[in-house]
Amino acid sequence: MRLESHTASVWTQLTPLSAPDSAAPHAGLDAAPRAIFVDLEGALVEPLPDNVDPAGLRLRPLALDGLRLLADAGYRLIVVTQQPGLAYGIFSRAALSRLHAALARIAQAQGVHLADFYACPHAPGAGRVDACLCRAPSPGLMRQAARGHGLALAQSWLVGDTLDDIEAGHRAGCRSLLLDVGSETEWRISPLRQPDVRAANLLQAAQAILACGPARAEAAPLARAARPASAAPSRQAGLQQLAARWWGRLAFGHRPTS
Repeated sequence: MRLESHTASVWTQLTPLSAPDSAAPHAGLDAAPRAIFVDLEGALVEPLPDNVDPAGLRLRPLALDGLRLLADAGYRLIVVTQQPGLAYGIFSRAALSRLHAALARIAQAQGVHLADFYACPHAPGAGRVDACLCRAPSPGLMRQAARGHGLALAQSWLVGDTLDDIEAGHRAGCRSLLLDVGSETEWRISPLRQPDVRAANLLQAAQAILACGPARAEAAPLARAARPASAAPSRQAGLQQLAARWWGRLAFGHRPTS
C-alpha cells in the first residue's frame, strides 16, 4: 500500500528481503535507466529530526550542483528517507508529502528534476510492524524503486551519510558512496558496510561517481565474446607448429610423433 501524490510516494509494504535479486527487471538491461539514490536527511538536506515543515528545509552545500551533474550524465535522481515520525504519529503522510513537494520545487527551480521519493514509515518497536524491510540497512526502498522505474541496480549508486545506508545500497546491488559529514559515529565495519567511495559533499560525490564509470559487470559479456576471437590465432599457431614438427621429422627420416 502506498500514498501517492504527483511528487511523493510513501511505501508501507515491500517485497520480502528473501526475494532474489532477479525479481528486479533484467530484460533489456543495457537500456534500463540507472539511478542515484540519495538519502534525504544528512546527505541532501540538513537533518530535520521529526520535523517536516517545509520552512525548515536547508540543502547541504553544493547538493544541487552535484545532482545536476549526475542528472546531466543520465542518472535518474531518487530520494530515499527513513521517517519514524510517521510510526510514532508525530506527523502525517500528508505533511511528509508536502515536504517532498517543497523540496521538488526548490530543486526544479535550479534545473534539477527529482524523479521520485521513497520513504520508510516504520520505527523499531512502534506500531504494528516489529521489523520492516525498508529501513536501512535493509534494501527495500531501492528494490521497490527498481520495480517502479525499471532501473538497472548494478549501474546505480546509493549516496548516504551512514554505514547503514552503505549496507542498504550494497544489499540492493548498487555501489555505495559515503558522505563524510559527521553523521556516522559507530563505524561498525564489515564488507557490506565498506563504501566504494567517500566524499565531503554531493558535488565531490558526483565527480567521483562519474570518474568511476560503469560497473565492471557490464564489461563481462564483452570479455566473454572476445575470448573465441583471441583464442583462434593461438590455436592456428599451435597447428602450424605441429605441422612443422611432422614435416621436419619426415625430412630427416624420423617417424613423426604427436
